Amino acid sequence: MKKLALLALTAISLAFMACAPSKLDIQEAAVTSDVLVEVRQVLNDSISLYVGNVLYLNSKQVVADDIYPLHVSTRDPSEFEKLTPTDVINSDEEFLDYLRRKAPDMMNVGIVIGETAYNEVGFEEAAVVTKLTSIFQKIQGGSLKLFHEKEGHLTDMKKLY
Repeated sequence: MKKLALLALTAISLAFMACAPSKLDIQEAAVTSDVLVEVRQVLNDSISLYVGNVLYLNSKQVVADDIYPLHVSTRDPSEFEKLTPTDVINSDEEFLDYLRRKAPDMMNVGIVIGETAYNEVGFEEAAVVTKLTSIFQKIQGGSLKLFHEKEGHLTDMKKLY
């Protein structure tokens, strides 16, 4: 009887593992995102950075009840040290407009919760995901995926819509 229960438990576990996205599926979904919003702790800085198609959203800025005013500076990946002016974003609409200027065809968005985000005092993943989801739902016909990062690698993916 114990062997049968163990066999059934093993079969169920394997079925759940087969349903989860593979590492390749996770990487492909991240790469095909028009914009990735990576929430992470940015030490010794109070702004967020937009580099390539990734917005490194400073977890310090999302701990408050309202993320605005949001301070974002764009960096060219080839000249990362070159300073650029900081944009001040004051609303959800301005945030979407800012991202549309950077990625005009933005439809597929990914939210990455970096492992360092949890180091920020008061950080609550659920609140951040809820806030960002409410913003990105305003993009008609798009998709939103949630990723988690650990040690520089994406570990899982969940389709939010």
